[in-house]
Amino acid sequence: MTYRNKLLFLIIGLAGVVLLGRYACYFVDKKYDTIRRPWAYSSDPSKPLLVGKWQGSVLDPDNNAHEVFLEIEEPLSDEKRKNRFFQKRIKRNRSSRTFFDGMAILASRGRRDTCEIWGGLDQPDGNQIHFQFRPLHDVHPPGFNLNLAEGVWQEHQLELSISFTWFRPDGSSFSDSADPRFEQKGVLKMTRIATAK
Repeated sequence: MTYRNKLLFLIIGLAGVVLLGRYACYFVDKKYDTIRRPWAYSSDPSKPLLVGKWQGSVLDPDNNAHEVFLEIEEPLSDEKRKNRFFQKRIKRNRSSRTFFDGMAILASRGRRDTCEIWGGLDQPDGNQIHFQFRPLHDVHPPGFNLNLAEGVWQEHQLELSISFTWFRPDGSSFSDSADPRFEQKGVLKMTRIATAK
């Protein structure tokens, strides 16, 4: 075997080792996330996770029903994880182990609004949860709107206390300390929406 062929095999071998190393890092990182974020990832497909789709309803202080459909997203999808490990330079993921975000659809009084949600858990393996709603285009419908949620996650249920904010037709918020409605909280019980596998 000539020197040139030996050099070629060496380069191909090194490239293979680098590629296999990246794949190994990807799988180790994914496995490590089952320890770092047990609410989002598990090697047990039957384990209930916080990520996923949920539904429920809550009454506001004016006794209007708000149907809530929300989806809590994985902190890092498989596609994003692969992209991260196959970049020229791997960036370390420094995000919080308890932080999550997602989307919500709120239906009330014949209107449907899409909101971003973001929040967190008290501990990576905890069940105390809190998050906030914000309309995608910062347009709040008049009346009471869902603002803050806090409560408990238990496998297939979320039991949440909801704080409301009242908005005028011009989009500005308003509060009146003399009116007890503005301090009133709602109870939102949510159940998991089963997804077909």
